[in-house]
Amino acid sequence: MSSGATELGELLVAAYRAFAQQGRARFGEHGLSAARVRLLTTLGQRPGSRMRDLADALGVSGRAITPLVDALESEGLVARRPDPDDRRAFRLTLTDAGLGAIDRIAGLQEQVSADIFGGMSTKDRRDLARLLRAFLDTAQEPGCAPG
Repeated sequence: MSSGATELGELLVAAYRAFAQQGRARFGEHGLSAARVRLLTTLGQRPGSRMRDLADALGVSGRAITPLVDALESEGLVARRPDPDDRRAFRLTLTDAGLGAIDRIAGLQEQVSADIFGGMSTKDRRDLARLLRAFLDTAQEPGCAPG
C-alpha cells in the first residue's frame, strides 16, 4: 500500500500527538508539566544559562519563563547565581535536587518510550528510526525551510 504525502503528514502528526499524550500522562502522575520538563532538561544541557538565553532556547518569552524559574527556584531545583560579566543578570544552574529531577525525568522518558515502542519488533524500531532520520534530513534541506 502506497501512502500519499498528505497521509504521511497526518500520520506523523497523529504519532507525535499520541507520543506526547502518553508522556504528559506519565509525567503528570509525578507532578511534572511539559514546561517544567523542557526547562529542567534544557538547563541540564546548558548549565549556567542566562534566563534570556534559556527562554530563546525554549522558544518562549522572558515573561513566560520567569514564573516557572521562580517556582523551580522556590522548590530548590534551580539556583540563580550572579553573572560575572553583567551585574544586572543572573546565571541559572540546577541544584543537586534539580539534577535528581533530571535523573527521574530520564527514567520516565525511558519508561514512556519502552511502553510505546515495546509492541514493535527490534527490526521495526530500527526501521522507524532510520525513516525518521531520513525525514529529518529531508525536512532540513533548503527547499523545505520556512521562508
